[in-house]
Amino acid sequence: MKVANTVDLKNKTNELLRQVMNGEVLIITYRGKPAASLTALSEDDLEDFVLEHSPKVRKMLAEAEADRKAGRVLPLEAYIAKARSR
Repeated sequence: MKVANTVDLKNKTNELLRQVMNGEVLIITYRGKPAASLTALSEDDLEDFVLEHSPKVRKMLAEAEADRKAGRVLPLEAYIAKARSR
């Protein structure tokens, strides 16, 4: 694991990015404190990453969990039948 400050990030972006793409994890510090991390991201991981970090998807999941806890659920068979009848 490598640590770089914002000045290093600005001045050595390409070099640091190449290291991350080769498997190195990079911690970025701001004023001496950890602020962010960079890890490699493949094309195969991109969709999962976007979905996991999307505020809209997070909101939908939270609403679905609230519905589940409140008992507002349909059996899968009923849901499929309802979807097919549309």
